[in-house]
Amino acid sequence: MSLIDYLQQVPDFRTQPRYPLWVVLVLVIMGVMSGCTGYRALEDFVVRHQAVLLDLMGLPQQRLPSYSTLRRVMVRIDFRVFTHTFNQWAKATFAPQSNEQLATDGKAIKASVKDYDRSYQDFINVVSAFSVAQGVVVGLEVMQNGQQSEIATVQTLLEVLGLQDVCFTLDALHRQKQTIEQIIASGNDYIITVKANQPKLFEHLNQQFEQQVPQSVATDVEQTRDRTTQRTVSVLEAGSDLDPSWIGIQRIVQVERSGTRAGQPYAETMFYISSLPLDAIGFAARIRQHWQIENCLHWPKDVVLAEDAAPLCDGYALVNFAIVRTIAMNLLRQAGFTSITKGIRHIAHDVPRLFSFFQ
Repeated sequence: MSLIDYLQQVPDFRTQPRYPLWVVLVLVIMGVMSGCTGYRALEDFVVRHQAVLLDLMGLPQQRLPSYSTLRRVMVRIDFRVFTHTFNQWAKATFAPQSNEQLATDGKAIKASVKDYDRSYQDFINVVSAFSVAQGVVVGLEVMQNGQQSEIATVQTLLEVLGLQDVCFTLDALHRQKQTIEQIIASGNDYIITVKANQPKLFEHLNQQFEQQVPQSVATDVEQTRDRTTQRTVSVLEAGSDLDPSWIGIQRIVQVERSGTRAGQPYAETMFYISSLPLDAIGFAARIRQHWQIENCLHWPKDVVLAEDAAPLCDGYALVNFAIVRTIAMNLLRQAGFTSITKGIRHIAHDVPRLFSFFQ
């Protein structure tokens, strides 16, 4: 099935639509892939390429949807259905291979944040499972921080994905026994950060590395601009004295980082638990690769596609545009562009090529 086939499955809320819903969605996605960040820019994109688009889509009309139609669709389309459609398409198109790493984390949409002056803020959060190898999102779920927790949302996403034999890497928030049990029960593996908010586990890991000689150690030094970093990764087998309710732990990992940032020294120690029997070199690679979800997904969504700057707040528009941006990034990566900026420069307004991505 093509992406158009999946978009055609999204039910139309309009009673007498002049244009099929999939046409509007394709126009919006193509506009975003050409650098459009608002409704007026999308309308300009449609007007500029109207003749070519009508021909490519085989539409009988003389003109394409206007600003008001584009806006009405993005405001009112049910984001839950749109999320389900995205997950179906991504699962079929970017099915992870055996042992593939899926970095999983949430990203808040800045324009949705409420109660700035309070310690507990309400905002919309998009939780994504990001394939490190493919550079694409293979599944996502949307939550509202004031009504749901990211922990429960990740557990829902794990169920929706229905994958086997992949490795989920997660931050310390998801060091939850129920999450770990779900990962192991579904035939997958995990690498999860441990911080002091699980004091017993954190102290146990700290004591293990103080009392034992690591089975495997790997050290590397990196120099980037004004930063020098030395990383030492040490690995131990999980001992029998570890709480058995932490299911599936085979290795415990310590990462010591030290160096200078802007001329100032720093040092930190992090711990991880994992169901994988890797050595220090293997864990060093996977732990660093987890941050690709920040560098290759969250950062370009904000900086290149202007997600945090976009004031598209009416109705469901914020969430729907977040899904559209994810689709756009997946399509660019599928086309071989590791850099989203470079991809937009190469294909923006090349309408026949853009449309070919949907077929």
